Amino acid sequence: MHVKKRDEKEQLTKKQIILVAIISVFIFLLVYTPHLANPYPIHIDEWRHITEAIKIRQGNMPSGMAGAESGLHVFLAFISFFIKDIVLFYKFFPAIWAVVSAVTLFFITNKLTKNFTVSVFSMLFFASIKSNVNVLGIWFFTPLTFSIPFIFLYIYLFTEGVQKQNKKMILTSLLIMIILVPTHSISFLFSVPFLIIYALTHYRYLLKEYKFFSIFLIIPLIGVLFFAYLMDKTYKQAFLTLTNLLNFKYGFGVVELNNSFFEIYSAIGYILAILGFIYIVSNKQRFKRYLAYVLWPVSVLIMIFFFRLTGFSPLSPYQRNFYYFALSLPFLSALGVFIILKYLRIKTSKIKDTETKERVYTALKIILIILVIFLAFMSYFSIPKNIKLYKTIDENNYETLIFLKTLEIPEETKIMAPAAFSTALFPITNNEAVGTIFFYGNKTAVKEFFEPKNITNDNCKTKNNLIKEHSVSYIVSEKEINCSWQMIFNITNNTVYKVY
Repeated sequence: MHVKKRDEKEQLTKKQIILVAIISVFIFLLVYTPHLANPYPIHIDEWRHITEAIKIRQGNMPSGMAGAESGLHVFLAFISFFIKDIVLFYKFFPAIWAVVSAVTLFFITNKLTKNFTVSVFSMLFFASIKSNVNVLGIWFFTPLTFSIPFIFLYIYLFTEGVQKQNKKMILTSLLIMIILVPTHSISFLFSVPFLIIYALTHYRYLLKEYKFFSIFLIIPLIGVLFFAYLMDKTYKQAFLTLTNLLNFKYGFGVVELNNSFFEIYSAIGYILAILGFIYIVSNKQRFKRYLAYVLWPVSVLIMIFFFRLTGFSPLSPYQRNFYYFALSLPFLSALGVFIILKYLRIKTSKIKDTETKERVYTALKIILIILVIFLAFMSYFSIPKNIKLYKTIDENNYETLIFLKTLEIPEETKIMAPAAFSTALFPITNNEAVGTIFFYGNKTAVKEFFEPKNITNDNCKTKNNLIKEHSVSYIVSEKEINCSWQMIFNITNNTVYKVY
C-alpha cells in the first residue's frame, strides 16, 4: 500500500490536532444526543452495572454470573468516589468513552498507515456505527462499550508484535486480554479464531519462540480460576461448565432477531469497506501488512452466518458478533475513501494548468468528503421499531425515587413497584425491590401484584398475601389502590403507600 508516509517520529501538525479535536467534540455530541430527552441511564444493563458498582463500594463483591463483568463494576465504583451522583453522571459515560475509543482508533490507524486522511475517516466511520437495545453500541455504557478501545489495542499490539517480533508489544496485548477476562471476556474470545490464524502465518517465529508464546495459556487458566471462584465450583466443574456456556445457543439474547446489516452500519460505509478490502487483498505486500484487518471481518462474518444456519455460536454470542463485525469496518471504509481520493488525484493530474488542476482536485475532494459524511450519518438515528430506545424512568419516577431515598426503610424489607421503576430503585435509593425487569428479584410476583385484574378493591387479599410473602414495607403504584394502606406520597402516575 503506497500511502503518503510521514517519518515515524514526526508529530501531528497543529491543524491536524485541531481537526481531531473538532471530530472528537462532534462524536461526543452525537453520542450524547439520545440523552437530550432522557437524562438517566437508558438501558436496563446500565442500571445493573450501577447497582453492582454500589454494592462493591458497600463491600459486597459480586458472585455468580453477576460478577462475570466485575471489571467494569470496579471501574465504576472507583469513579463514583469522584462524582457526586453516578446515576445523573452516567449519561456522560457513553459519549466520553466513544471519544476515547475513536481517538484510540485514530492513533492505531495512524501508526499502521502513517496516513492522516485514513486515520481521521476511521474516527468518523467508527462514530457512524449505529446502536440499538438489541445489539447495543456506543449509545450505552456497558462492558461491551468499555472494551472497545482495549479491543483495538490488543489486536494491534498482538499482530504488530508478531509481525515485528516485538515481545514487549505481544506481552502488552496479553496484559490487555487478561484485563478483559473479568471485564467482558467475549470481547477477547471473539478474536481468538482470527488471531490464531494470523499467528500461524508467522509459524516460523511461533516455533522459534514456542516457550514464550506458551504464556498465553495463562488466559484460559485465569478464566477457569475466575469462573470457579464466582460460581463456587471445583476447577474441573468450572472448566466443564465454561465449555458448555461458551456455546451460545439460540435464546441467549433476551430478544433474538434476524438483524439487518444496515441496522449497524451505513450503505456507503459497506461500499467503501468492500473497496478497501479489495485494495488490500489485490496486492501481496498490502495483504501481508494488513492481514489481521482482513481476517477480522471475514472470521466474524462467518460466525454470524454459522449461527443463522445452526442456531449456536461458539466463543461469543450472535448479537455481540454483529457489533464486532461493525467494529472491523471503519478502517476498511477509511481506506476506501483514501483510494477514491487517490483516483481523483491521478485523474486531475492530467490537467496541464497547475492552478486549475489543484482547484479541480480540491473541489472534487470537498464534494466527496461532504457526500461520504452525509451518507454515512444519514440514517444514524433510524432504528427498527421493535428495538427502539425506551425510558426506564421519567422525571416523576425520579422524584418518587428521591422521596423513597429520604425514608428510613428497614433493611430486611423490600419495595413493591412496577418492574421498570424497580430497575432504578437500588441505584438511587439503596433499597431492594421485589423484582426488576430482568436481573434481580421475583418479577413474577411483581407482575401478579400489578396485573389489571388485581388493581381492584376485590383483590386486596391477594396483594396482602404477596406483601407478607416478600416482606414489603412500601408500595409504589402507577394507579391508586384502595386497600386501606397509608398513602404517604402522590404525584402524577406515582403513588406511594406505607404497608408494614
